[in-house]
Amino acid sequence: MRSIIWTLLCLTSCCVVGAAESDRPNIILLFADDLGWTDLACFGSEFYETPHLDQLCADGMKFTAAYANAGNCAPSRACLMSGQYVPRHGVYTVGSKHRFDDKKKYPNNTRWNERKLLAVDNAEGLKPEKVTMAEALKAAGYATAMFGKWHLGDRNPKTQPTSQGFDEAFFKTGGSHWEIKVRPPADPMPPKGTYRSDWMTDRAIDFIEANQDRSFFLYVPDYLVHVPLEAKEEMVAKYKAKKPSQWHGNPVYGAMIEHLDHSFGRIIDHVDRLGLAEKTLIVFFSDNGGVASAKRKGLEHRGGITSNHPLRGMKGMLYEGGIRVPMIARWKGTIQPGSTCDLPVIGTDLYPTFLEAGAGVAPDPAIQPLDGETLLPLMTGKATSLNRKAIFWHMPGYLPARQTPATAMRAGDWKLIKSYEDNSIELYNLASDISEEKNLATELPGKAAELTSMVEDWVAETEARIPPRNPKYRPSP
Repeated sequence: MRSIIWTLLCLTSCCVVGAAESDRPNIILLFADDLGWTDLACFGSEFYETPHLDQLCADGMKFTAAYANAGNCAPSRACLMSGQYVPRHGVYTVGSKHRFDDKKKYPNNTRWNERKLLAVDNAEGLKPEKVTMAEALKAAGYATAMFGKWHLGDRNPKTQPTSQGFDEAFFKTGGSHWEIKVRPPADPMPPKGTYRSDWMTDRAIDFIEANQDRSFFLYVPDYLVHVPLEAKEEMVAKYKAKKPSQWHGNPVYGAMIEHLDHSFGRIIDHVDRLGLAEKTLIVFFSDNGGVASAKRKGLEHRGGITSNHPLRGMKGMLYEGGIRVPMIARWKGTIQPGSTCDLPVIGTDLYPTFLEAGAGVAPDPAIQPLDGETLLPLMTGKATSLNRKAIFWHMPGYLPARQTPATAMRAGDWKLIKSYEDNSIELYNLASDISEEKNLATELPGKAAELTSMVEDWVAETEARIPPRNPKYRPSP
């Protein structure tokens, strides 16, 4: 079936590419890891320094209500690459559903028999039959490459980047930021003491240089600012000498954010030096929210690496702090500098956006429907609204101390979270309560019922799996 889809994509795109060759842009996706909504200076931080991304924001469009498709790494990336919501590809967490059951490794976590529901099986990688955005753009004639964190099936050759549409790729999941053990093995290997972000950025710049005379798609999912907290000593010293702001003050994390900014700044500067700025759509995004405090409000950095203030919660949660992220788009001469979009947008929107910009062809909707909506009309000022009524998240498992099985949605200013352990409903108006402090479900039963019905319809449409009751549930003493 996959070969049939791929052949149709290639045949259909031939005539489309020829018609749009001179107009379509290069596409660069700069993807951060665990970067919170307020972790950039242009999104509110008064401690972290991000001059290159601040300039990207000044030169392009700032999305103030952008969302990752999940609160943690792997499902967010699976949604991004497939253009589909979690229920359609089955990746909802990292690794097995039993990942946190190891008593020695996670002594304070609840075990499977202490949970009210049985988490559904998790797909630990993106299935090979899924047509990725890279495959769709490659079929349209783009050169494609990725350098960084894949996290969608690293060990299986069928699910690695070069089997999922990328002509070139170096990738590795986890480990020290000073460790450069990559797939495929690099030749020559960099000298010891090389910071991984620097090395991956060098590869990205080499790719741009080699493909400057043709259309290219470059995906750079940096490992920064994921733990472990490691940064260059001179930059850490700079942040140790700075006075913390009210919400941000971790010097190593600050150094990592500035290094991320430096790495992405090198890529942006290289595009500009080659005279490609007006021919290149650059999108900056993050895979989930920041690693902040897991306390109810999540409004302080003590107890966490950063603060997502004024958002509630942190990475792994379906509260705003876990899923709301910074997003910027720049395409000089096409996107108005200094513009802002306040509409809710989500990671799955990038697939159809890139396809429209690059004259690509979507997969057969009967086999792989895309759940996003193109943002190109918003970026170019040709539209001020989107067609959909809501966006959704689905978590059919557990992230201990952070998230129990639930489905969430946002429709306009309204946010609803339905928890499956007790079928409880949380309803918030984000326009007046961005910190999600006042649950309006009891006060506004009509609105809660309306949005709950939309959630149930979406669950049915996507065939989302709901965790069943655990017959051996035993609450912890």
